[in-house]
Amino acid sequence: MLPNVALRPHRSLLARAALAAVTLALAVSTAACTATATPVPDPSSPCGGADVQRGAGFYPDLEKLVPPTLAGATPTIRDSGRYCSTKTLGPLATRHDEVRFAGATFPRTSQSGISLIVYNAPGLTADEVGDAFRAGSGTGRQTELVSDAPRQVGGRTGRRIELINGNTRQVVVVWPSRTPGDVLIVIVVDVSNAAIDDAVAAFDGFGAGRGSPPAAPSGGYHAGASPARAV
Repeated sequence: MLPNVALRPHRSLLARAALAAVTLALAVSTAACTATATPVPDPSSPCGGADVQRGAGFYPDLEKLVPPTLAGATPTIRDSGRYCSTKTLGPLATRHDEVRFAGATFPRTSQSGISLIVYNAPGLTADEVGDAFRAGSGTGRQTELVSDAPRQVGGRTGRRIELINGNTRQVVVVWPSRTPGDVLIVIVVDVSNAAIDDAVAAFDGFGAGRGSPPAAPSGGYHAGASPARAV
């Protein structure tokens, strides 16, 4: 059992998306489904001082880039929103006032799973997002960086970051979409390399470009999830 680590992938782009994202959502997915609904803010209005705003259907166009199923499984969490403050943007705040996101979390077991996420902001790059995730991982007390290497996806260069956090293996794959400003992310906890590769291929085939028919996904996957911070 993971000690008190909840998987809540939508609070802060760094703090819970990077490494706690999947771990957190797995532990709290049941509670999230039964929580009292709160009004969803108007996405066309300014953030109004909020750190983060999110909800199902907040940005439907972004949610369409994330497969609705993964290897036949449906997500426990699927929504979209935006990060609006230095607290939730972390290093990305130096160049971006706001980052939009959409994503979904697919648990495998009570302690493992996969999150698929798309981030969007004018001029946003995969290297920026990779640097932000790596910075977030440095806040973990028991986190050890195993590797941070280039990763080619669909002919585009991204990054694959692997860490050991306590007793868990966590991998983040970040790469650019074919649409400028869109960055695709796969975050996993204790999932095989083969499953990671399948998820990356499926997500890239489904959501790599807007305005063009999606390629047939391999592995039977189809759409969304969100960010957070390392613990």
